[in-house]
Amino acid sequence: MAFTNLVKKINEKSIIACMRDGKAHTKQELARLTGLSFPTVGKIVEEFAGREMFVRLGTDTESPGGRKAEVYQLNPDFAHILLLFLQGETVYYQICDALGAVKEEGRKTGRPGQLPFSLLQESIAAAMAADGKISAVAAGIPGSVHNGTVCCIDGYRELEGRNIGAELSEAAKVPVRVSNNMSLVAMGMAAQLGKKEESGNPGAGKRGSSETLVCIHLADTGPGMGAVVDGKPLQGFSGFQGEVGFMPLYGNRTVQEIALEGFRQISPGECLGKMAACICTVLNPEQVICYLEQEYAKAAQELMQYCERYLPEYAHPRFVFDRDYRADYLHGLKGMGLELLYGYTEEDWS
Repeated sequence: MAFTNLVKKINEKSIIACMRDGKAHTKQELARLTGLSFPTVGKIVEEFAGREMFVRLGTDTESPGGRKAEVYQLNPDFAHILLLFLQGETVYYQICDALGAVKEEGRKTGRPGQLPFSLLQESIAAAMAADGKISAVAAGIPGSVHNGTVCCIDGYRELEGRNIGAELSEAAKVPVRVSNNMSLVAMGMAAQLGKKEESGNPGAGKRGSSETLVCIHLADTGPGMGAVVDGKPLQGFSGFQGEVGFMPLYGNRTVQEIALEGFRQISPGECLGKMAACICTVLNPEQVICYLEQEYAKAAQELMQYCERYLPEYAHPRFVFDRDYRADYLHGLKGMGLELLYGYTEEDWS
């Protein structure tokens, strides 16, 4: 019985993956695209139609003679997802339909003295009260996360050591997945690159770009990094991947300590440039995407110069400075939220 259920779930995922293009399909088309038998496809499609996940659009007018085939499409409002991330004392959020279209967006700022977990919990509760179709929640935080547990985080000590994924899921009564901000930014960036590859090459994969790329963010809380290696998110064994603030570059001081001191003795450009050069020697990325807050914008040129100084010319990555941090962050959250909605596990990303 367990094996039968596993096979059914795999077949369902194959059909859903086809229907997530938002286009109309017949059962015959789905059988051809998935390689499943027509009876198997028919049973699953009818089951999903009964649950209002798929909608019948009538018959295919272009079908050759005989009985016309029925046409089905994924119902984008069968369920919604909530995307949110914590930044400072504010939670930014989006509510999207099952195809990823944005239904609503906004922000919720905490009350004076409000703890971050309470703010996250209230934000989810308020969104779910306003939209009864929210069935999955994807949340991002600026800290190291492993299986929903916050391992280390600066500025939000109340969250450290807590499995906020499980706590938020229990309170909301829907699946909640929590991840590191820069991992999500890198996934969002790679997914958008993958769309460009797919549009230029119909045979390209749909999971994201096949590139190796690194995303670096410098804010007032210090630096962070996310990476995609050969099109797959970099995953460490304990959620510590990308915690470049711990990198010891100057004697006994870490990058994080230098940043929190306000770069008093070392310029942001030198610090980031040397940090990026170290990262490039390990990952050899094709692109390094830098998200620099306004006060650090002038560090861009110096950053590149230090990388050019320490790396051989053939290993120089292409630097990008014009990306929208928030847009890429939300795109990564959307990908994680949709995978959660459709029953994918974190292993499906790798």
